[in-house]
Amino acid sequence: MYELKKTDRVKQLIEITKSNSGITGPELAKAHIELGSLLAEEMNYPADDTTVVAILRGGIFLAQGIYFTLGCKFEIYDPKSGPFVRPNTKHVIVVDSVINSGKTIFDIATPDIDIACGVINANTASSVKNNLYAVRVSENSFVGSNVKKQHGNIGPDTTMRLFNLL
Repeated sequence: MYELKKTDRVKQLIEITKSNSGITGPELAKAHIELGSLLAEEMNYPADDTTVVAILRGGIFLAQGIYFTLGCKFEIYDPKSGPFVRPNTKHVIVVDSVINSGKTIFDIATPDIDIACGVINANTASSVKNNLYAVRVSENSFVGSNVKKQHGNIGPDTTMRLFNLL
């Protein structure tokens, strides 16, 4: 597993992305794009044989950052629309903003698929057998909801925040 080094800039971006930041919309999306780009700087994949797959909707901006930096192929996957079809490239990186229990990712990640995320729960991270690139690992188990402020382990859904829907 690779976890992004916590430079001052990375720390600033992480604060923007945290559920209790109160930041939504374009500023949050731009932070995800920049963090994706920083993650991609640590990846060594050939552009012509790599596909980044964004998990809808929360993974779009982080995946864009990876895509912009790697210059590879880009696809999206909606887990609610049907089975995952693995892209026909040697390297596939499935990207989501938040991995809590890992169910969505574990349902599609075969051993030849790598995973990238903004944040992953520590217990889930320890069970990932694939190559994993994470901005950060969290001890928290969080349930996203249609609320503006975090209370206990329930707080604003990342996707709702990314698309300014709260």
